[in-house]
Amino acid sequence: MAAESRAIAWGELAEGAADGVDFVVSAEELQQFAALSCDCNPLHVDADFARSKGFDDVVVHGALLVAKISQLIGMRLPGRDSVWTGLTLQFRHPLYVGQAARVEAVVERLSAATGMVLLKLTLRAGETLLAKGEAEVLLVRP
Repeated sequence: MAAESRAIAWGELAEGAADGVDFVVSAEELQQFAALSCDCNPLHVDADFARSKGFDDVVVHGALLVAKISQLIGMRLPGRDSVWTGLTLQFRHPLYVGQAARVEAVVERLSAATGMVLLKLTLRAGETLLAKGEAEVLLVRP
């Protein structure tokens, strides 16, 4: 699981640059995340309960989706030399176990003076928008 993080130099970044991560959350990963986070809300662990509340199945934790954003920022765009400083995210639809999803980031703005990168974020399952937002990232330069 020790994938190598890509390092993008400041001069290689440009507004409009984009990258993404495709993923599917398995039932085992959802259980592991519930145990790790201690968030065992029945919406996340009890399919009958989730269905009784109008959902199709157990709902993947929003924080697990945030972890996928962290993967994208820390491993791909801007990658290894970045430190996350802020996040805003609005959830629109739930993600369910076994559903293919993608998190994407687009460089919206760069500030050479501060080393800050503003990323526009989207999470989708097919054509369905799951969440959208922004991340502020500091690219640490030598």
